[in-house]
Amino acid sequence: MSKSERVPIAERLAQLNQSNTLPRETTPTSADSLATQAMPDLATQVNATRARALTVTAAGELNAVEHGASVDMPVITFEDAKILSPKDAEGKHLLVTGDDVDPRELEALAVSISEDAGWLAPGLLRLTEGATLSGPWRITKTERALLNTPARMEQAWIVDVPAVRTSAAPDFLMHTDPFARAFPDGMPAGKEFEVLAGLIRIARRLAGAVNAAPSRINIEPDADSAVDMMVYAPRWVDEEDLTALLRPYLPDIVNGLEEAKLAPIDSAQRVQTREEIAKKINIPEDELVRIAEIAQKADRKAAAEGFVVRGYSLIASVGNTSRVHITVAPADFTPSVLRFEQWPQGSAIEYGVRWIMPEVYRDKLMRPGRALRFERNRVKDQIELIASLIARSTAGYMLDEDQFLISDPE
Repeated sequence: MSKSERVPIAERLAQLNQSNTLPRETTPTSADSLATQAMPDLATQVNATRARALTVTAAGELNAVEHGASVDMPVITFEDAKILSPKDAEGKHLLVTGDDVDPRELEALAVSISEDAGWLAPGLLRLTEGATLSGPWRITKTERALLNTPARMEQAWIVDVPAVRTSAAPDFLMHTDPFARAFPDGMPAGKEFEVLAGLIRIARRLAGAVNAAPSRINIEPDADSAVDMMVYAPRWVDEEDLTALLRPYLPDIVNGLEEAKLAPIDSAQRVQTREEIAKKINIPEDELVRIAEIAQKADRKAAAEGFVVRGYSLIASVGNTSRVHITVAPADFTPSVLRFEQWPQGSAIEYGVRWIMPEVYRDKLMRPGRALRFERNRVKDQIELIASLIARSTAGYMLDEDQFLISDPE
């Protein structure tokens, strides 16, 4: 399976307008008014009852929908952005990204985190109460040298949030905690920490960074480090059926309580049987038919008298020396991005797909070497495939580690 890549917002909106298949959870409207245009009278843009806004669909794409009390206004594109003056950025954190990131993509991710997020004016994005992003701004070599922003990131957004600091972190955290390195004189707290944590999630999704003030140290999350995935679905698939669905891709899959049946994760036996396991993978030609059959069986069981949702877990070998742990249980909480969904059982069914790495890699996560990166990418591909199969058989929504919706890699 090919590695998923971030698709620029312009391409997503183009696909939205050209597609004949409409996302099931949204009401289709024209996205033409979302294109950059001359600034109209702001008062005429405010509709106290209904106005167009952007949301993220189950496919991880953006769609124009009706949303109460929103403002539909033009955006400032990077092509029209002015050069960022270091004076304007003085004392302010920066969110920096590549020049291909569209402001509407930032809005969609911000809305996924906070219901309060939305445009206040062209170039002014509310993140939550008391916190905004203003931009975009253009970064040239001169500003980059003064602000210490990453060389490949030419777009900046100024973060406006009141600074709330506690005491400095202990010295030993300087080697492991990016916040401790970026804020050596005092750790952010309260609203400031909440906003920065959300921006780091956004930065990882967009392959960007947060440039901290006043240190100008960059917090640049590894875009490839988000391996685990979750599926939130209205349909519960029992252990027998889910095992049958996944066995062609995970030949040695067993119940989580039977892990002892698998070869030890770091053993020579595990490495020696890796190729044997790969040879046993038999992807069925009637995959879509099997998915539909499992979905129908799940619906029949849910309609039966005395139906009870029971949690369980599965485990299997993936990658070179890794394992994948799959957990199934009623969700204790629903991520913000799915806050408007209705669930037949009263709550979603949560399918977790997580990487269990060999012990040898655990102390190398901060500075992953070539071997760890190779293993991580290989496992990530398999986890995406597993999550995709689960989502399609349960009519579920796939989320990454940062709780953003993602598109089906198939």
